[in-house]
Amino acid sequence: MALSPETAADPTELERERARMGRVSGILWTVSGLVALVCTFLPGAVHAGLAWVLALVAVVLFYGIGSITGLIPWQRASLDQLALGTVATIPVVGLAIYLSGGSISFVEPMLVCALLYVAFYFPARWAWPLAFELVLVAGAPLLYDDHAIENAFVPRYLALAGAFLAATWVMIELKARLVGAEARQREFARRDPLTGVGNRREFDQTLRTELERSAGRRAADAVPLALFIVDIDDFKSVNDDHGHPVGDAVLREAATRIRAVLRSDDSLARIGGDEFAVIAPGANENGARALAEAIRAALGADAGESGMPAPAGSVGWAVFPLDGEDYESLLQVADRRMMRRKRNASRQEIPG
Repeated sequence: MALSPETAADPTELERERARMGRVSGILWTVSGLVALVCTFLPGAVHAGLAWVLALVAVVLFYGIGSITGLIPWQRASLDQLALGTVATIPVVGLAIYLSGGSISFVEPMLVCALLYVAFYFPARWAWPLAFELVLVAGAPLLYDDHAIENAFVPRYLALAGAFLAATWVMIELKARLVGAEARQREFARRDPLTGVGNRREFDQTLRTELERSAGRRAADAVPLALFIVDIDDFKSVNDDHGHPVGDAVLREAATRIRAVLRSDDSLARIGGDEFAVIAPGANENGARALAEAIRAALGADAGESGMPAPAGSVGWAVFPLDGEDYESLLQVADRRMMRRKRNASRQEIPG
């Protein structure tokens, strides 16, 4: 199936998809070769010289098995290369139709397998041209078979062409719906439904990915990365005094205020009931201090005329590689700093 945009950004998933396409293509070619081989020896089958038919079957089976086993490394090919490979192999089916009787060929129905493959696995920009190529190949007997007209090939061909184009349209529409549903499912799985920001799964994956990217560089070229833990102060009292609907509104407002001071490439996630996390690629120690203060100030700003409590918060931060070089170390440092600021804020609120 064609990948959603998010999935398509993952090189590993792209390679798996290309390998899957190669295997499916190989299975279809192998099945077609075996069908042709069996049909060649059935009573009433019409074909050219047996040696030519068997040679073509051998080539098809070799190609199919090579694609299934990975001997032909389609996983390394780009989508355009796969499409061009399909363009080049479709005429092989046309040759098989020619060798197996032309307008009365027993191979022609196998074109349906190729059509379903190209319509489902390729985007519309390739699916339509490939479908038209299949239609042209199916109609080739009109050029060389003198008995095509008397064999009622023309009406059968027109019906087949219409069915091929209709099936292509249906498959493209079906694929679009499946890809859309997959994208929505992925988005739902990675988003906090209350605030609309990332959830804990999104945070974990983003932080690990950013750390792998940073750690993969040479020490001299290492790019810093700042992690922030934001905890909403006294959130339990907000729920107790004002009710959970107000508490939910405070969390949504907190997410909005934090997001307002972040850069476009920073990531915000809600990782606990009243706890948020920010990942800021490229932020060094000075940048982390400044951003932490900006987040704290944004959260503590007046609530305005809404009457809703301001979502004041405590912010802790950690910087890669200064405070740690792995997920757990950075999280622990940021959490300790956040707790220290929360305790300091509590002491300042206690009357002297």
